[in-house]
Amino acid sequence: MQDPAIGRLQAVYCADYGRLVAAAARILQGDVHAAQDAVQDAWLRLADPRTLAGLDTDTPERLRSLLYITVCNAARNQRRDRARHETPLAEGGWALLPDPAPGPEAAAEAADARRILAAALDRLDPTDRAILLLQYGHGCTSAQIAALLGLRRAAVRKRAQRARQRLQDWLRRAGQQTL
Repeated sequence: MQDPAIGRLQAVYCADYGRLVAAAARILQGDVHAAQDAVQDAWLRLADPRTLAGLDTDTPERLRSLLYITVCNAARNQRRDRARHETPLAEGGWALLPDPAPGPEAAAEAADARRILAAALDRLDPTDRAILLLQYGHGCTSAQIAALLGLRRAAVRKRAQRARQRLQDWLRRAGQQTL
């Protein structure tokens, strides 16, 4: 019997396949075949029961965000393997995170904080940004992030630690509270 999470993942994967290939192709400079490989690689990583264990897979939005982040990183891994040189790309994955509906004053403060945090996140390396988004936005463990991004667990932990420190430094300079 198929795991219900796999069924939900498959439904989102099939519905968004074209968009996922387009996102990967953008990273891979228009190489559609390599983009399809990146999307398939992301599917294989996410469909692994060990990776899905403990993830919130109840809503299509969460699955769509996980797929997007995983596809983008699979494409980056392919590009890095081919060229051994990566140029940071604007990902915008942080915008997929849900926003609670606060009051007007809190909404204005939250909007300012989000703008500053988004600017700080955009300054991070795409892989570091993906690690933080998966860790804090999706509640992934280091092992799950390592499986999704094709990194070692120790590398995920160290990159997350360094990325958090860089964010704290940038936010401190911007006059915001630390994380």
